[in-house]
Amino acid sequence: PGAGTGYLTFHLSKRVGPKGKVYANDISKSSLGVIKDRAQKEGIKNIEIVMGEIEDPKFPSKKLDMVIMVYVLHMLDRPVEFMRNIKKYMKPDSPLVIIERNTHKDRAHAPHFMTKKQVLETIQKTNYKLISTKTFLPKDTIYIFKIKK
Repeated sequence: PGAGTGYLTFHLSKRVGPKGKVYANDISKSSLGVIKDRAQKEGIKNIEIVMGEIEDPKFPSKKLDMVIMVYVLHMLDRPVEFMRNIKKYMKPDSPLVIIERNTHKDRAHAPHFMTKKQVLETIQKTNYKLISTKTFLPKDTIYIFKIKK
């Protein structure tokens, strides 16, 4: 979700290789157009463009091995609804990885990022279970969730 112009999309494309697939999802047609044009220009065949909606990313049902959201959660107009909807696209036991800026003294970087408390409170409303947090990146926290059973 929130692929933007594809920075992470193209890295993931290389990582999954020709037999894998990366779904680039956004609600911005122009951003997705940039990804589509670059993929065509570079002959990359394992990226599929998916035009989402504010509350629903519109991925293929039960196809996702992993969902990665980098700097997306704080941008969502309806994060609880969006996160609830994304579950129907994930395979059982697929991880949901959310990356947001680190917070200091429980304050997010101005003006937009969420504090750790805000991230956890938001996701708690969506029936995901926190598996772990990683703080080895200098500016970001990685949250790893799974769907509660």
